[in-house]
Amino acid sequence: MKNLELKNLGVQEMNTTEMATIEGGGIIGDAWTLIGGIANVAGTVVSNTANFAGNLLKFILTSL
Repeated sequence: MKNLELKNLGVQEMNTTEMATIEGGGIIGDAWTLIGGIANVAGTVVSNTANFAGNLLKFILTSL
């Protein structure tokens, strides 16, 4: 079998840094995306809990 010379076909080699950039990031970028998602969910939970507690307190105080 003949060896296929990719350089003759215009194909260029890429190192790991270039691959991470092309693929949309690496481990660090993925970790920041995950942390951002967790922070977003936690913020929503805290906000909804505070809103619920406020509405419950209003209901209790108006019932007295």
